[in-house]
Amino acid sequence: ESEVDKRSKLYKTVQSKGYVAEFTVQDENSLKRWIAGILGREGKKISENTAQLLLSKTGTDMENIQRELEKVICYGIDKATLTREEIDAVCVTQLSNHIFDMVDAVATGNQRKALDLYYDLLALKEAPMRILFLLSSQFQRLMIVKSMTNQGFGNKEIALKAGCPEWAVRKYQSQSRAFSMDQLKQAIRDGVEYETAVKTGHMNDQMAVELFLVQYSAGK
Repeated sequence: ESEVDKRSKLYKTVQSKGYVAEFTVQDENSLKRWIAGILGREGKKISENTAQLLLSKTGTDMENIQRELEKVICYGIDKATLTREEIDAVCVTQLSNHIFDMVDAVATGNQRKALDLYYDLLALKEAPMRILFLLSSQFQRLMIVKSMTNQGFGNKEIALKAGCPEWAVRKYQSQSRAFSMDQLKQAIRDGVEYETAVKTGHMNDQMAVELFLVQYSAGK
């Protein structure tokens, strides 16, 4: 469950009979300490900026971070301090991060970069409809973040509602400033319309995503 009602009878019964543990997404500082601990056992170090770069590629999934760290350690086997060179050489950027970069390019009006990132995903055999779904989800998250920020909610509450790590809220707040609430709502509606057009045979799936990206990066 993403949220649990601690006032419910079920929760209180489990709590009284056993043990309740919340498995939450770790915050950025906790993940950086965990990364440093893994590397320390291997006799290696990493700067805070390099650890941040690693997280920007891997996301917050700790199993994925550990797998990528193993690759980085092997690649930099002769180095005591791991750098951006090792991260860039062997770490795989997660699809969700590609999507974030695409929306970032759209927000700044960098249409060429947005399309290039899209074509990169197509070359990696990602389905256009999956990309469109993730783009729409990203705009949905931006709408939640913008709305709650405007209402004065704290980043912890925003992260819980938006379904993202608390440390990522600042990035989404920055990104959301490029759009009005009406634009974000329209982007979500347009995503649904493009998906419907593809499913009903009125539009090619690859073209649908291209039109979406061009539409929202134009005139920025």
